[in-house]
Amino acid sequence: MLEQAVDMPLPPPPTSERDALIAAVIAEMRPVLQRDGGDIELITIDGDMVVVDMKGSCVGCVLASVTLAGVRKKLMDAVGRPLRVMPLSATTIRRS
Repeated sequence: MLEQAVDMPLPPPPTSERDALIAAVIAEMRPVLQRDGGDIELITIDGDMVVVDMKGSCVGCVLASVTLAGVRKKLMDAVGRPLRVMPLSATTIRRS
């Protein structure tokens, strides 16, 4: 089983300037979610698909889709192109 720090899980290493920007935007949003008992972790970036893991009170929250839409908008504003933001639970990606 993976062990990870509760406060600051490490995102995957960025492979491009765009990936680094995506990671930075998600890191910037984490404290807001943490204040409400939730969290978000960047899992992977595959082309224009960004996979995140919603944690804590975000899991099962009726507003999780609204939160993901807000994450998507912030990321698209930052990178200047359309992106898909998918929760890990909606993908076939598994943690290594």
